[in-house]
Amino acid sequence: MKKKVVAALMCLTMAMSLAACGGGSGSSEGESASKGDSKNEERVVELWTCWTDGADTQIAGTEQIKKFEEETGVKVNQTNFTYDMLHEKILTAAAGGNVPDLIWGLPEYVGEFYNMGIVEDLTDRFNEWEDKDALSEAVVKAMTIDDKIVGIPYEMTVRAYLTHEKDITAAGIEVPKTWEDLLAQTDYKEKNGKYLTELACTGVRSAQELLVYLAQYDLEIASAQDDGKYKNTWKDNKDELEKATKVFQFYKDLVDQGIIDPNCKNWGWEETDENFATGITSTYVSGNWLAERESSNPDTMDDVAVSAIPYPSDGHEATYMECKPLFIMADSKNKDDAFELATAFCSKEWQEAGFADRSPRSDVSTDSKWSKDFQALSDTGITFPPVTLGGITQAMQDAMAKVLQEGETPEATAEWLCDAVNASLSDSGELSE
Repeated sequence: MKKKVVAALMCLTMAMSLAACGGGSGSSEGESASKGDSKNEERVVELWTCWTDGADTQIAGTEQIKKFEEETGVKVNQTNFTYDMLHEKILTAAAGGNVPDLIWGLPEYVGEFYNMGIVEDLTDRFNEWEDKDALSEAVVKAMTIDDKIVGIPYEMTVRAYLTHEKDITAAGIEVPKTWEDLLAQTDYKEKNGKYLTELACTGVRSAQELLVYLAQYDLEIASAQDDGKYKNTWKDNKDELEKATKVFQFYKDLVDQGIIDPNCKNWGWEETDENFATGITSTYVSGNWLAERESSNPDTMDDVAVSAIPYPSDGHEATYMECKPLFIMADSKNKDDAFELATAFCSKEWQEAGFADRSPRSDVSTDSKWSKDFQALSDTGITFPPVTLGGITQAMQDAMAKVLQEGETPEATAEWLCDAVNASLSDSGELSE
């Protein structure tokens, strides 16, 4: 059953939703027929993706989709967005009942979309899929909520600390292993003409990065409680609040001590990935999708090394593990063809073509650093809790803005974020009392 938020959005965004889908499934009887209700009508799958135009994944994906169309007789109408754009548009589309059939997603969306009732339960279809055994138990678990499989994985990666070895060698320093190592490089920009590293402070990546730095102190953004619900417990535990304060102090110190460009207060992953790939910055925390940039930026991506993310000396290593799901929308009029397309994305052929370094399949990998060096970090991988995350990740971004832009103290910010997370859990009915 869809939550109240969908009903509220319906009234506010009905008109917008029609434009957002651009003639997607379910907006008229004619379109419903075009979804395969009649064998005499064209079968169409409306697909929303989030690949980078011109990247290897986009090139391989476009070729594989064309091959899929030729082999199945199904027409694929593919539209590309950033993840942030897709998230907003799918909420609008769901409110208006005018959704696409199949969408790329992030793990942060699993709890939110499931609780809204807008994604299809794929358990029965998944159990009949002949390739399901190519996925590990951990991958399947990442696609599961309330014992229901709601996604088909198309990509899996962890985060690593990427460095331009030429920069590090020229600067005469070691690759930073701890927060303290980073903060010691106060004259790096002056001596080397570029900033040592960056932070993502807006968009989906920013909350993922913050989650890692919290996990390095064993902090959870929302912890499971005995009643099966969740709560942020920082204000209930002095030690936890002190550690959360240290995390926000780290963010503040990186800016105040000139380690990162102060302009990154307003940057998301688009800017930070680009700056690293083009050599504007010397290091950055990112994923192995940047392997795609070796071909487009050969002069600046030929010296990249992979290391663990710097951690506090009184903490430990941690990284973010991301297993991305393809969702079939509950209101899709062509779920069978959508499932066939989703599993095609997860097939060995498609994965080897477009996701060889970051495949969720156990039988797809490479010997490159983008595969083996990243995989070596997976034992320290953490994920978001399986709750509605929209309000929580926004609160995490707002907390960064409070410290970096509004001058709020790290301790007050940690307290504020604790309250904001619990308020979001309360709104979604997931707060433990």
